[in-house]
Amino acid sequence: NTTIPAKKSQVFSTYSDNQPGVHIQVFEGERSMTRDNHILGTFDLHGIPLAPRGVPQIDVTFDIDANGLLNVSAEDKTTGKKNQITITNDKGRLSKDEIERMVNDAKKYEEEDKIQRERIDAKNGLENYAYSMKNTMNDEKVAGKMDAGDKQKVLDAVSETVQWLERNQEASKEEYESRQKDLEGICSPIMTRMYQDGAAPGGGQFRDMPGMGNGAGAEAGGPKVEEVD
Repeated sequence: NTTIPAKKSQVFSTYSDNQPGVHIQVFEGERSMTRDNHILGTFDLHGIPLAPRGVPQIDVTFDIDANGLLNVSAEDKTTGKKNQITITNDKGRLSKDEIERMVNDAKKYEEEDKIQRERIDAKNGLENYAYSMKNTMNDEKVAGKMDAGDKQKVLDAVSETVQWLERNQEASKEEYESRQKDLEGICSPIMTRMYQDGAAPGGGQFRDMPGMGNGAGAEAGGPKVEEVD
């Protein structure tokens, strides 16, 4: 619950390699899962430069004024391409009774929603870590510094993890976290050896690189890659 007028922005990214656009869906409701909420509208942003998953940065902004008029925009930070949708307060919105019912449902299913949200967060975390390591291994600046055998070991581990994810879309939070710990156990020592002098490509510090065991990647202030349901 936020006092209006209000404005909030967050940077998201693509979910797959060479994705040319994103589909934005706007919901209202109190539940953790989009399927349990009420959809208000959708729009698309096309023309995103082709790049590996997680590289493009899409700035999504929600801006609601004092009259309840909601503007949702998405802008690609690289090209400046932008699209938006305006949702009025008198069309397609929930009634007072419907809102009250959804609030009550949110309370009723609070614990169930929490478990599901944590499970999906763990799944997203594993996917983001795996793909950030894949992107790092394919970075030419990194390739020149890494032993070929170490690079292949990381790529094989990432490939195995991605295949496991494809087969286990409904795994538990603990299974996703265990898989990420296993992958970090392979990647972190290799990345540490490569950056043991503290110098990353471009003069950065290795503590900010994916695979360094500090949650870099999805947690390091970069764009978010999320699957909500």
